[in-house]
Amino acid sequence: MSEKLVSQFLASDVIVVGAPLYNFTVPTQLKAWIDRLAQPGRTFKYGEKGPVGLAGGKKVFVAITRGGVYSTTEGGQALEHQESYLKAIFGFFGVTDITFIRAEGLAMGDAVKIPAIAAARKQIDEAVQGETLAA
Repeated sequence: MSEKLVSQFLASDVIVVGAPLYNFTVPTQLKAWIDRLAQPGRTFKYGEKGPVGLAGGKKVFVAITRGGVYSTTEGGQALEHQESYLKAIFGFFGVTDITFIRAEGLAMGDAVKIPAIAAARKQIDEAVQGETLAA
């Protein structure tokens, strides 16, 4: 299974990840997928100056959902280990072209939820259009 997943990842130019916030971090299923990708000599290696990512040149889109709002305050940013972890691990693999699409406040009532989903949809449309124009 690990070989299939890492080969699929390495062969892809664009990766799309769905990542709900579970207890301030990523779900175990996403973590298990990432753990299977983290293979020395395939997605990273250690050089004289430390780790070197081997899977660069990819575009990653991460659709994030959160019940609360974490991106707009220092306290919220200190609690979330979802976006920060994904940025760190993909960077470790050499992937630095990452777009995060957030829908936050989804458990805070319709007054917050509805505009949050609309803003995320708009961001998705803009990202897709940007990728289409770049192709």
